[in-house]
Formats: sequence, structure tokens, C-alpha cells
Amino acid sequence: MFPEERRQKLFEALKQHSSMSVSGLAKLLTVSEATIRRDLNELQELGMIERTHGGALLATLSKFEPAYVDKKDKFLEQKQKIGSVAASRVKNGETIILDSGTTTLQVLKHLKDKQEITVITNAVNFAQELETNNGIEMVIIGGHVKFNTQALVGPLTQQNLENFHADKVFIAANGFTLEKGLTTPDLTEAFTKRAMIQGASQVIALLDHSKFGKNSLTAIASPSELDILITDSGLDQHMKKEMENIGIQVIIAE
Repeated sequence: MFPEERRQKLFEALKQHSSMSVSGLAKLLTVSEATIRRDLNELQELGMIERTHGGALLATLSKFEPAYVDKKDKFLEQKQKIGSVAASRVKNGETIILDSGTTTLQVLKHLKDKQEITVITNAVNFAQELETNNGIEMVIIGGHVKFNTQALVGPLTQQNLENFHADKVFIAANGFTLEKGLTTPDLTEAFTKRAMIQGASQVIALLDHSKFGKNSLTAIASPSELDILITDSGLDQHMKKEMENIGIQVIIAE
């Protein structure tokens, strides 16, 4: 069992029982108590659980993942502008990793005049967007289908991503704060997004202004891991300055 898969099962057990002992979790997952303690420490660092004497309980912070169909028309104009600016940063001949999502879809829509571009993605709905395009080669990473977000996720997806390296990765998220960075409600998606980030030379986050100041359950990347963040004109100027002060290049899509 992959460590990420084991931690997902551990987290699901805590969701079901609210709290469990280290010995109980070790017995449930048929691993050593030392392994469980290491997993619990990592999940606690992600803000997903709270350690207790001899065990753990679920953290109080919890947010649901909105369905793709519920998100696709929200802030559509802003997402289109963000997608256009993001696509303009892709050079002919480059390989990019494109995260699933409604904002990253707009990047794909604006790539159609590019030549010799390779797009690596975990979005099951992106292939139909291209139809026939001789300038773009698309690689869809296999994995478990999460129908709610139209994304392929899980250990198989992460393992497949290890076979690739891209010039740029475009990452979406449910929230961003200066303390936690990019966050998402789903542990499995978080691990998949991290694998994408590790497989690219440049990390570009795409967020409309509604995502700032919001924390979801699981951390994807700290602010220091981001090279560029593209957003819309609704971003608070104080937040913009704070991000620039820590080294993030902030681009406003006008």
C-alpha cells in the first residue's frame, strides 16, 4: 500500500469514528504503531487531525468540495481572463502540466493557437475540448475517477506523474492564505496536486479573488513553493503586497 493511500484510509477511519487510538489504527491498517505515529504526525502538520495522548481525532476544520458543474459558471469572466493570461506565458515547444478545474480549463481554451505544446493533465473532460488540434499533444494521466470534480486522482495518478517533467505546472485550489498557502478539501487531490508541482520547473497558481483568505482542509503547497500567482482585479491590494514581499510574482489578469 502506498503511504498516501494508507493515510487516506487512516483519515477515512477517523472520519467514521471521530477518534481512534494508535493501537486501534495500527490493527485496522495492519502496520506498526511507529508507522501510524509517523502518518498521524504528517496529517497533523496538514491541519487535518489533532493528536491526542495515545491517538488522534479529526480536526474541527472541514469543508466540502463543490461539484464541477456548480463551479463552472461562477466568476466565469474572471476565469477567462486568468486563463488567457496564463496561456500567454506558455511558449511554443513547451510541456505543461494542467491541473483539473474550471479555471485551468480556460487555459486550455486559450492554447489553441500554440504549436508543439504537450499538455499533461488529470482532467477527464479536457480531451473533448481540443477535438482536433495539430499543435497540441495531450497526455491524460490515469487513476481513480473523482466524478464530482472530473479529476483523476490517487496513487496510480501520482505514480504516473513521476514519469514526466514539465516546464510549467498550472495549479488550481479552493483557498489561499499566507499561513497555509494553497489548500483543498480533499486529501487525495492534495497529494495528486503535490505530485504535479514536484514534476515541473515553474509553479503557477491560478485563483480568482474569491479564493483568498480561505482555508480548506488540506495543504497543497506553501507560499514559498509558488513562483507566480495569476488572479483577477478583485484581489485585495494588501494581500498582493504581502505575497510579493515573500517572493511570489503576482499577475493581475485585466
